[in-house]
Amino acid sequence: MGEVLSEQIDQGHVESSEPLSYQQRYRSSVGSADTTSTDESVRVMSPFRNRLIVTDSIMIGTSLGLGLLISSRASTWAIDPTFAIYGTPVVIGLLWLALLLIRGSYDLRVIGLGTQEVRRAVSATLVLFATVAGLSYLIRADISRAYAFISLPLGILLIGFSRFGWRQWLYRQRGTGKFLSNIIVIGSPTTSQRLTDKLNQESYAGFHVVDQVRLPTYQESESELISWLEHVDRIIKKHSASAIAIDPGDDAPYEVIRQLSWRLEGRNIDLLISPGALDVAGPRLSVRPAAGLPLLHLDEAVLSQSQRASKRTLDLVGSLVAIILLSPVMLISALTVRFTSRGPVIYKQQRVGRAGETFTMFKLRTMRNNTDQLIEDLRKEHELRDPMFKLPNDPRITKVGGFLRRWSLDETPQLFNVLGGSMSLVGPRPHPLDDVDRYQTEAFRRLALKPGMTGLWQVEGRSDLAWDQALQLDLHYVEKWSLESDVYLLARTARAVLQRSGAA
Repeated sequence: MGEVLSEQIDQGHVESSEPLSYQQRYRSSVGSADTTSTDESVRVMSPFRNRLIVTDSIMIGTSLGLGLLISSRASTWAIDPTFAIYGTPVVIGLLWLALLLIRGSYDLRVIGLGTQEVRRAVSATLVLFATVAGLSYLIRADISRAYAFISLPLGILLIGFSRFGWRQWLYRQRGTGKFLSNIIVIGSPTTSQRLTDKLNQESYAGFHVVDQVRLPTYQESESELISWLEHVDRIIKKHSASAIAIDPGDDAPYEVIRQLSWRLEGRNIDLLISPGALDVAGPRLSVRPAAGLPLLHLDEAVLSQSQRASKRTLDLVGSLVAIILLSPVMLISALTVRFTSRGPVIYKQQRVGRAGETFTMFKLRTMRNNTDQLIEDLRKEHELRDPMFKLPNDPRITKVGGFLRRWSLDETPQLFNVLGGSMSLVGPRPHPLDDVDRYQTEAFRRLALKPGMTGLWQVEGRSDLAWDQALQLDLHYVEKWSLESDVYLLARTARAVLQRSGAA
């Protein structure tokens, strides 16, 4: 049982005389810079997962061997018999194991849960069946249908029985205190104690509660919230916790849960939320049964390797095509800037990109030369306190610059930023350094993805939106990214540009 209800939060801070870099400020907004990822859940469950892999390999080998033995008497092979006997089972067996891994059958979050792991094993086997049939057709191998129809269903049955046996063994081991992951419970004194008792009583869920933490209230200031998050970090490190369970009750502050989820990203720490916070997570929520409770798993809002690859592919193809198609327009625009005002054609400025890294962004110059130093005076004159500096009628813009901005032609050189990888076609707009200096903690969440030439707030209203509205749209994009949304936003951007809605 969790020993102590941690009510006292250390409020002490040591202020550094050196200003933090943008990378450090970004890391501090999503997790402590000095807090390393924990692999406690991997250490606890890896031996059990290894047992499953070995047993599954034996079951797969058995099913393939029996299938080959039976089918060899029932049909002939169109491929080399030697390869059929020795090569085919090996290839199919390795592919089967790989698909079980890819489909998440050995995911630490599902092994030992019964229906989830069996469902993923069945899914992997169906994909294998389709793959074998497709390859057989393409290479004209005509692998025996009897072999496939015997081996694959038999393999599913054998894997299912072996998983059931291991699951019963795992439950008995957990009853003796083994294979348990340390978990921290967060909530009010009443709700956290109730959840703690339930988790400790139902040991088969695989958790051992090591501490309880009071959930902050709506009245907490930002500095108090940061102190609370740091307090949670210290408890995680102290107990090597691999999961956090939150029972927020009816009045849980949304901001606390959201910032806690950001802070846990990349650290192999699961965040489980009771149904009281159902409206927090949207599509990132998935049900994870634990101790008979319908706890929800909040997935990290970060792109997987495949998602990053697909987004980068879209950027490369889109930027190359756009550069080719728009090169005459860019050339004419550049010549117009060159012959209508003094100064360089291309305006280069340091912007803050993904994870706080700075890069040089390219634009066609639309303002009189050397007018950046006027920003502070204009902020004071117009009483602009928000990070995003926008003036409806900026006196620094030239006549040609105003035309280029209305049609977004000044942004076209950023296609080379996209091609080089510092920007994306779609994403939160990159802000200058002096704008980022005015960010509050929440705003740094914009930097979780690469900055884009266009984004959600550009198509929703462009410069007509206030900073708070634009920020929430950027955060929404970061939390709900999908490749389909990028394609959709690109299409809407073209329409917004043609309609010149909110252009500045």
